[in-house]
Amino acid sequence: MFSFFLKKNLADGWDNLFFLVLTNVFSIIVAVLTVFTFSFLGNINPLLQNLVMILFGGLFMVVNFAQGACALKIANFDSPSFGTFFRALTYVWKIGFAFGCFVVFGGLLIRVGILYYLELGNLLGLLIVALLGWFTFISAMALQWFVPLYFLQEQNGFMKCLKKSFIIFFDNPFFSFSCFLYNVLLFALSFVLFFLAPGFAGLVLSTTNALRLRLKKYDWLEEMEAKEPGFTNDRNKRYNVPWDELLLEDRETLGPRKLSSFIFPWR
Repeated sequence: MFSFFLKKNLADGWDNLFFLVLTNVFSIIVAVLTVFTFSFLGNINPLLQNLVMILFGGLFMVVNFAQGACALKIANFDSPSFGTFFRALTYVWKIGFAFGCFVVFGGLLIRVGILYYLELGNLLGLLIVALLGWFTFISAMALQWFVPLYFLQEQNGFMKCLKKSFIIFFDNPFFSFSCFLYNVLLFALSFVLFFLAPGFAGLVLSTTNALRLRLKKYDWLEEMEAKEPGFTNDRNKRYNVPWDELLLEDRETLGPRKLSSFIFPWR
């Protein structure tokens, strides 16, 4: 399943590269404004810098959520548009801003906690720092599913997205870690390309593609539970997911995409 995800995500990103670059410009603008405002306020009142980070974190995630609406269309083999992007801004701004502020505020609290317990200089302090580190790492892997959950399951609000993000992580830890590692590599590539590509739009496309495919497992489990009550409680049956069957339609829709077709699309 993971190999097909990599193939599909590469194909989707390549086929929509120009659109991803243009929507990444909005993320870059917010990031640049954040840096300049942060630097300017540092000379006035350093405490205001934290407030700026929280507020701009919220603004950044509003843009990211709008990119998520386009990522959903791409993941569903549809064409994205700027109409989709700008329309999304009108209805995602509340949850996007709340999520961005939540993440940045949580990150600032964790940073304060780590610095405080490091200063204690004893074994207890180091133990708490280690726990905070693991909590941060697990939270990062879980919260990567927040944006795609909002679009893939439209009934989800803030708390439901938050809860389901951790449920998906704990039910699929290796898959979540693999996707997180893949996104770290995409982030490193984005850094080299000045975040124009794949950029933050490419990252949200990656998580949307990954979760869209993974959720097929839960549709299958619901089907099997209806046919055979107690099916989901049997660990051997639950984890024996027929991915070849579940991904058949997507494989046929994507079609054969050889590596040479990305380099030489006219062939």
